[in-house]
Amino acid sequence: MNFLSFLKTKTFFIHTGLALLSAFLLIWLGFTWAASYTQHNQTVAVPDFSNLPIGDLDHFVKDKKVHYQIIDSIYNPQEKPGMVLKQDPEKGSEVKENRTVYLYITSVLPPQISMPKLVDKSMRQALAMAESYGLKTKLSYVSDDCKNCVVKQLYKGKAIEPGTPLKKGSVIELQIGKGNEAAPSATSAENAEKTTATGDEELIQ
Repeated sequence: MNFLSFLKTKTFFIHTGLALLSAFLLIWLGFTWAASYTQHNQTVAVPDFSNLPIGDLDHFVKDKKVHYQIIDSIYNPQEKPGMVLKQDPEKGSEVKENRTVYLYITSVLPPQISMPKLVDKSMRQALAMAESYGLKTKLSYVSDDCKNCVVKQLYKGKAIEPGTPLKKGSVIELQIGKGNEAAPSATSAENAEKTTATGDEELIQ
């Protein structure tokens, strides 16, 4: 029997049909498994984590069909420490079940910074630098030739050197020079005029 004759036999059609059926079943099973594995068309809405304390997160997600992971902390003195500030994805987003939601929380402890060198700078420049470092300032004035210059930088009443580790939000004291008081007071000027007048009278006599 040649090949062309075999193509017309019942055996060929049976084997061909079985092969096609097997291929169809394999493709169907593959798609079914893929849909099951990726949870196709099974989504949940992301819950709102905002303002939750970190101690309540485990209980909160227990029936939400999502997981969470804290990935960063942000220092904010206006917010209570250990609270959720932001989340990704946002609340209400449709995601697949068991998706991980990434959380940003308020830092429990303020970060540390290095004390900048503010001595010998103008008051305006020093205040701007202190603010950029996240430091709070109070001012006191002392006698010094350089008016409106920073003479000393203090922390809790003691001099603090540049580079010293300091908590962000700390209060530092800046001593500001008052400059020379060159103009005489009214009383001193009056006395000086009397002295001059007396001296002139003595010279005339």
